[in-house]
Amino acid sequence: MNANLSVKVIAGLVLLAAVISSCAGLNTPESPADTSNTVEIQPTEAPATAEAKEPVRIEADGEVPFYARFGENETFSDGEWTVIVFYRSPDCIPADFNLNQFFHFPNNDGPGAFACAPPTTTSIEYWANGPQTDPAPLIAEMTGRGAVPVWFIAQAEVEAAMADGVVTIGELAELPSRQIGTAATYTELLHPGQSNPQPLIQFKAEGVLEDGRSFMVDVSYGALDVSDHTTIEIQ
Repeated sequence: MNANLSVKVIAGLVLLAAVISSCAGLNTPESPADTSNTVEIQPTEAPATAEAKEPVRIEADGEVPFYARFGENETFSDGEWTVIVFYRSPDCIPADFNLNQFFHFPNNDGPGAFACAPPTTTSIEYWANGPQTDPAPLIAEMTGRGAVPVWFIAQAEVEAAMADGVVTIGELAELPSRQIGTAATYTELLHPGQSNPQPLIQFKAEGVLEDGRSFMVDVSYGALDVSDHTTIEIQ
């Protein structure tokens, strides 16, 4: 709430400055017209606009306030399989945490998702102002540390588990179709909806399942030059 207020105050000051600048030439009193010697007044050039502010770059080292790419509006399926990428070890996720809510922020009871360390990815974030004032970064770029846990579960089973609004890590682990994999390579580009009028998520993962089969995941939603898709290949 304070962050939103700060943003509104800053926006108000910027708007006020723009109004003052545009009105600066209107405060000169008019002089009597001289009909005998009319001088043509050339229009003045508009003042140069200030350069766009550079985003604040933060090396976040994979410290994100969530455990997995799973939850309401955060689940990706290809019609057969649902893919779940874990940013924290599945073994570290609290047994009673509802993965459907996605975020687990620090609170009076503890540090939330930040208690699960180390994360499975590194990350670089770009903020308009910084995490003290903005609801989310403008851009987040994540790279796997070499062993990102990835689960594949039949889409029908996941949808049934989500139907009551509560999904725990134990519930997912017990679903009969679950396939456990590890991504040797993982990349993600995220434009969070909390800070972007056009949200975007793209991620790719390649690795192997416990049974030795290989997998490839390619997901993209929100990109203007790429059709939205979830591609999952298991061979």
